[in-house]
Amino acid sequence: MKKRQQVNKSTRQQVSSNPLDFIFLSLVIIFLFPTNIFAQKDIELDIAVPEKWQIDSIYLTNNIIYNEWWHKFNDPTLDSLMTVALNNNYSLQAVENTLEKSYLALQKSKGAFYPTVGIDAQYNLAESSLNYYEETSSDANRTNGYINAGLNTNWEIDVFGKNRNYVKSNKSSYLATKASYQDAIMNLCEQVATVYFNLRSYQQQLIVANQNIESEKNILDITIARYESGLGTQLDVSQAKSVYYNTLATIPRLDAYITQCINQLAVLLGTYPSTLKDSLNDVSELPSIRHIVNVGIPMEVIRRRPDVRQAEYQIESQAALIGAAKADYYPKFSINGSFGFLSHDIDKFIDSESRMFSFTPTITWNLFSGLQTRKNVKIAEIELMENIDNYNNVVLSAIQEVETEMSNYANALKTIEMGQQVVEQGNKTLELSIDLYKRGLGTFTNVLDAQRTVLSDQNYLVNAWNSALLALVRLYTALGGNWE
Repeated sequence: MKKRQQVNKSTRQQVSSNPLDFIFLSLVIIFLFPTNIFAQKDIELDIAVPEKWQIDSIYLTNNIIYNEWWHKFNDPTLDSLMTVALNNNYSLQAVENTLEKSYLALQKSKGAFYPTVGIDAQYNLAESSLNYYEETSSDANRTNGYINAGLNTNWEIDVFGKNRNYVKSNKSSYLATKASYQDAIMNLCEQVATVYFNLRSYQQQLIVANQNIESEKNILDITIARYESGLGTQLDVSQAKSVYYNTLATIPRLDAYITQCINQLAVLLGTYPSTLKDSLNDVSELPSIRHIVNVGIPMEVIRRRPDVRQAEYQIESQAALIGAAKADYYPKFSINGSFGFLSHDIDKFIDSESRMFSFTPTITWNLFSGLQTRKNVKIAEIELMENIDNYNNVVLSAIQEVETEMSNYANALKTIEMGQQVVEQGNKTLELSIDLYKRGLGTFTNVLDAQRTVLSDQNYLVNAWNSALLALVRLYTALGGNWE
C-alpha cells in the first residue's frame, strides 16, 4: 500500500511539473510570434471623394445633421405619422431583431477567450458472465459497481489571435448591422413622407377638379341659356357638356388614388386603414417647399450615411477574417484537465485515495492540409476586394444621389415659379374668352381651349409642387437623414 502511494506521489509530481513547462513554452512562442502578427494594415480605398458639391446658390455648406428632418415641413400630421411608423412598423421591428441577433453573436464569440468547464457524474453497475472463462467459481463476484464524479475543463490559448480576429470580425459585423438598421429607419421615414405627400397631392388635385367642375357647370349653363335664346348652337352645349363630364370622370380616379395612399400608410404604420381615414380625410394644403438646406461637404456627408458606414464595417469584418484564416498556418495550444473522485464504495467516495485528476497540455499543428489553408486565405482576400469594390460603388452612388437630388430640388423650384405664372395667365385667358363669348365677340372654341388648359396647368402646378417636396425628402435622406 505504501509503495502504491509512493508511486502515485511521484507520478503527481511529474505531472505537476508539466504545466510550468507548457506555460513557459507558450510564453516563448507568444514572444517569438506576437499576438498582433495578423493585424491588418490600414486598407487604402481607391475612391476619392470630391472636396465640394456642384451646388446651386440656394444651398449652404454648413455641416448640419438632419435628425428628424420631417419637422422642417411644419406638418403636425406628418410628425405624428412618423412617430407611429417608427414605433409600429413590422419591417423595422424585424431589422431590430436582426440587430439583436448580431449583438448576441458578438457576445457569443467572446466566449472563446474563456475555458469551458463542465461537471460529470455517473454510477456504473456491470455484471460479468460466468461462462466467459473455462473454469469458473460459483461464488465468483460477477457484479462490479463504482461511482465517478468530477469537473473537466478545456481551454484553447489564443496565441496567434484567431479568436481575437473572429471577435473583431463579429464586432464589425454588428456595427454594419447597426448601420443597416439606421438605413432602414431612413428608408421608412422617406416612404412615409413620400406616400403622405402623394396623398396630399391627390387631395389638392381633387380640389382643383371640383373647382373646375363648378366653373365648367357655370359655363355649361351659359351655353344652354344662349342656345335657348337663339344666340348659341347645340354644338356649344354639347362641347360644354363634354368638358364638364370629362372632369367629373376624374373624381373616382382621384378617390381611388387617395384610398390607395391611405392603405399604403396603414401598412407602413402597422395598423389598419380605418384608423387613419378620419385624420387623413381632412384636406390640408401642401407644405412649404422653400427650405434652406445645408448640404455640408462631401466627406462629412459620406461619413454620415449609414450605407457607406455599413460598407466600411463590412470591409473591417472581412479583413479580420483574413487574420483568422492565416492563423491556421500555425500551431494551436490547448489545455485539458479534469478533477474528481472514483470509488466502488460510496462511503469512501471523497477519500484521498479516491481522488483523481489529469492535466493534458496539447500542441496541434497541421503541417499539411492539401493547400486548404492557403486557399481559405486566398478566398478571404478575394472577398475583401469584393467588399472594397462594393464600398467604392456605394460612395460613388452616394455622391451621385446627393447631387442629383440637389439638382432636382433646385429645378423643381424653378418649375413652380414658371408654373404659377402659367396658371395665372391661363385663368386670365379663360375669363377673357368667357367674356367675349357672352358678348358674342368670340367663339366657344376659345372657351373650350382655355378650360382644358386651366385644368391641365393647375394639375401640373400641383404635381410640380409635390415633385419639389419629394425631391426635398430624397435630398434630406441622401444627406444622411436620421443617422446619429
